[in-house]
Formats: sequence, structure tokens, C-alpha cells
Amino acid sequence: MKKKVLSGLMCGFMAAIMLMGCGNSGNETKEAADTGDKSGDGIENAKIALVLPGSIDDQSWNASNYAGAKAVEEEYGVKVDVIESCAVEDFDATFTEYGEKGYDLVISAGSQFDQSIANIAPNYPDTIYTAINGVISESENMCPVYPKEYEASYLAGIIAGYATENGKFATMGGADSASMNKCLDCYDAAAVKTAKERGIEGAEAARAYINSWTDIALTKSTTDQMIDNGADVVHCYSNEGQSGAVQSSQDKGAKFVAFAGNKNGEADCVIASAYADLTKLYPWAVNALLIEGVRGYTEAGISEGVISIEMTDQVSDECKAAVEAASKEIADGTIKCEEFFSEKAK
Repeated sequence: MKKKVLSGLMCGFMAAIMLMGCGNSGNETKEAADTGDKSGDGIENAKIALVLPGSIDDQSWNASNYAGAKAVEEEYGVKVDVIESCAVEDFDATFTEYGEKGYDLVISAGSQFDQSIANIAPNYPDTIYTAINGVISESENMCPVYPKEYEASYLAGIIAGYATENGKFATMGGADSASMNKCLDCYDAAAVKTAKERGIEGAEAARAYINSWTDIALTKSTTDQMIDNGADVVHCYSNEGQSGAVQSSQDKGAKFVAFAGNKNGEADCVIASAYADLTKLYPWAVNALLIEGVRGYTEAGISEGVISIEMTDQVSDECKAAVEAASKEIADGTIKCEEFFSEKAK
């Protein structure tokens, strides 16, 4: 029977995946009435909107961001208006609409919103615009929040390094991007390092880019080939496509370390899941932006309590201890994940 053994990465120690999609007549919009000005540090009367590039039913990136918005509502008692499936051509118009309506905070899910925020934010200085995974901040009210997913990846790599028997790792990503490579670089580095420390000579990671976040069949066939080439531990950062990698691992007897959500119940081959937990990131971001007044580009990771590692009972106690120790070392700066970034990740 599988069970969760580490969630939120040591609560006592720490405080807390890119589709397309906006507010036109063809999109679903959930709006709350204007309830007046905010009172003191309380934000129950704040006007907040979340703009999603896809459907909340995608069981992946958009669903995770929607869950983050619901966590904000639960923690702060404030309504978050959600705009689903915002088309690229509607980005500017949607950000303009919520600026005109005097919204306090407009959150968008994905770096693809960066440029539209840069176009519109200067026109509405009283509205804070933030993109989750965004990086552009050209005015005070442009406040992207970048979850340090690569910290979760490093810990996932440690788990893989303990799980392997032959030191051969299959690593896959839905796209070849800087953000993706940060995660995969850290995973590969930790996996290979851990395997070698266990005495496995010649440990190495093979990498493939699927160039699709949703193609289950292609992801499965790619995984099949990598396992046939010797890999005994598989890792895939994708959306729906990740299920193909899980299917292949289950069929061929490989172990699977999941990313970007808790996949531990999907199949027996899944031994652990690592991810930036958006139900923790969103409340943290709202507190930082609306209560503490943080401005500009902001990152959040283990130190901010927004990284979760879920391990099954297939993971050894020795491995669990190593993950806990590494999480502390990342938090205090002893381990600097940025040192593992390749040129493609910079």
C-alpha cells in the first residue's frame, strides 16, 4: 500500500506545465461583485482575477493554477475571478479590461503572458500584474513570480539515484526551453551524482524532448525506446503526455519519478512525485504582493515552503533521509542548484 511520507518538505523546517488560452464572449468567466476598498492588511475585499491559457479540466497546468486560486479563496476569504481558455489574441484586451475595472491583482498562468503584461501594465499603475513562471518586470506593477521547480527536480534526482540498479536514467521534457532545462539539468546532476556515490560506475542520463505536452502515444514510444536502451528509472516533465511515460514504465518494469503534480496513485511504477505546489504558491504570492508589498521579479522555492515531495513506501529510509538533508542544504544555500544549469538553461 502506498503512502505519503514527505509533503511540503518538512513543515517544521520551512514556512510553504503551457498550453494556450481570455475574457471575450466565447470564454467562461466567473466574476465577483465589487465589494469596496481593502481594509488594513486584510484582503477579503480585494479584486483578484486569474487568467488561464486553457481549461481547468485539463488535469494539469491549468487545473493546478485553478487549485491555487481556490486555495487563495479558502485562506483569505476573497473571491478570485477565473477566466479560462484565454486566446493569445485576447491577452492585451483582457489585461486592459481588468485594469479598467480597477482590479488590485491580475494573475496569469504562464510565461506566455509576459509580453502582454509589458504592453498593458504601465497604463494601469494601480493594478498589479503577475505571471506565474514569468520573468519580465519593466515597471513597478509588473510582478512575475517564478517557482523554483528545479529545486524539486534536484530532490527528485536524489530519489532516482537511490532507485536505480544500473545507473541508466531516461529523462524527458515536453519542450526544449530554458525553464525545462533548469529542471532537467538539476534532476540529471543529482541522479548521476547519487548513483555514483552508491558505487554505480558509469552512471549517466539520456535526455529526449517530446516537443509536445499532450501526446501520450509519442511520449510512450519515446520512453519504450529509452528503456529498451537500458534505462531503469524514468523521469518526464510534461502534462497529459506524462501518462504515456508512466504506461511504458509500468509495462517494461522501470521505476518512474513523476513531476509537476502528485502522480503516485497512477501506477505501481511511480515511486515518488516532485513539484512546485501551486496550492501553496498562490497564497504565498498573494500575501507577498497584496499584504507585504513585494514588487518586481520574485522567486519562491523550498525556503518559501512551496515545494512538495511525495514518496511512496517503495522509497528507502536512507533515501528519505538524504532528501530531507538535501532540502535543508538547498534552503541554507549549501547546495546551489543554479550551479548545475547548462548553457541552454541560462
